[in-house]
Amino acid sequence: MATFSQDARYAIRVISKSPAFTAVAVVTLALGIGANTAIFSVANALLLRPLPYPQPDRLVLLSAEKKVAGTRGGPLTFPRVTFIQQQSRSFSSVAGFTNEVFNLSGRGDPEQLSSARVSWNFFETLGVPPALGRAFRPEEDQPGGDPVVLISNALWTRVFARNPSAVGQHLTLDAKDCTIIGVLPPDFRFGFLGSAVEIIAPRVFDLNIITPQQVRGGSGFLGAVARLETGVEIGQAQAEVNALSAAYRADNPTLPDADPAMAVAVGNLRDELVSNVRTAVLILFGAVSLVLVIACANVASLLLSRALGRKREIAVRTAMGASRTELIRQLLTESLMLALLGGALGAVLSSWGTRVLASLAEDSLPRTSEIHTDGYVLLFTVAVSIVAGILFGLAPALQISRPDLNTDLRSEGRGATSGRRRHALRNLLVVSQVALSLVLLIGPAC
Repeated sequence: MATFSQDARYAIRVISKSPAFTAVAVVTLALGIGANTAIFSVANALLLRPLPYPQPDRLVLLSAEKKVAGTRGGPLTFPRVTFIQQQSRSFSSVAGFTNEVFNLSGRGDPEQLSSARVSWNFFETLGVPPALGRAFRPEEDQPGGDPVVLISNALWTRVFARNPSAVGQHLTLDAKDCTIIGVLPPDFRFGFLGSAVEIIAPRVFDLNIITPQQVRGGSGFLGAVARLETGVEIGQAQAEVNALSAAYRADNPTLPDADPAMAVAVGNLRDELVSNVRTAVLILFGAVSLVLVIACANVASLLLSRALGRKREIAVRTAMGASRTELIRQLLTESLMLALLGGALGAVLSSWGTRVLASLAEDSLPRTSEIHTDGYVLLFTVAVSIVAGILFGLAPALQISRPDLNTDLRSEGRGATSGRRRHALRNLLVVSQVALSLVLLIGPAC
């Protein structure tokens, strides 16, 4: 530690003597590290972080799958979801959901609210209780049930100024009087319903955009989320659902979804939620990784150019007994200092970039409210900074740590052999930067 502290102090003195070089290197690295950190924030929220529900690995999505086309994620019909709810033994609960639109009147100017209809046990299945009031009851999910709704925390704040007495009050939705029975938690999100849902009502079969005849006739409009029974794996649940599909087709041969080519797929809820964006996020992460490699090659070229002015210094230190290992360690410490400074600036840039990215992609990405900088993201930034420091610092350190004492200690000496090596390495770095840049430019066109 004492040796590292000494190397660090010397590295700080060296880089502080070249403010222009330090600024260029730090900004170059900050752009590469910041871009990687911002995209990792997205990947962390979408692909790595578990869903914000109790035991999220037990939650699955049921969706229509066309075997011939090889596509999945389609809507299910009300009769099929009801059949699975009644017959399945692999799930502790199954709940349907679908988007809805309500027109609110009687409280200022009329407005259209993004809404949803769900089965009465939807919140029980997710394991999310309301922040105020209660969830739906089974009798409220039957034809002729009481017109009750849950409201979002945002609507509660906007219309009722967060007054707890909002529970029990009435809203006029589509000219019908509905009772507010609860308020959702402020952080509640369900990606398949979108982020702007403000009203949630029961009775999915009362959907405004579909007639009762279409509901009974097998029109597909429902998503379904289920919670696996303890000890049941997704493969077992899929096998049971396949058997239930055969039984359903036998009981309802005339319905459109009784087609043998139509099946019901069971998939992990988190994986299904990001299935449409997973590939795009991974490709984008690969692209910004190439940007960081280009930045490292750029800084390595700068270090090689700067080495011309340090030949005499390195030769003197070697003549005074410094080993090559000590020189490489000192030079790598300087590189790590530059990288950590770039990482610190990159973290600031990524924090701003992450907010902008989440705002721009709110309608196209799920879980955008969960995209933010946390401990894992900061650890990633530190790790990337260290790797980058080693990546761009190692080759120049190896090159300039082998001085030619006879020529380098002379003020007029130029070290032709080492110069050729440096030029060859610098040319290789330039060619690499151009090649990687072409990959980034051509990739989107392909």
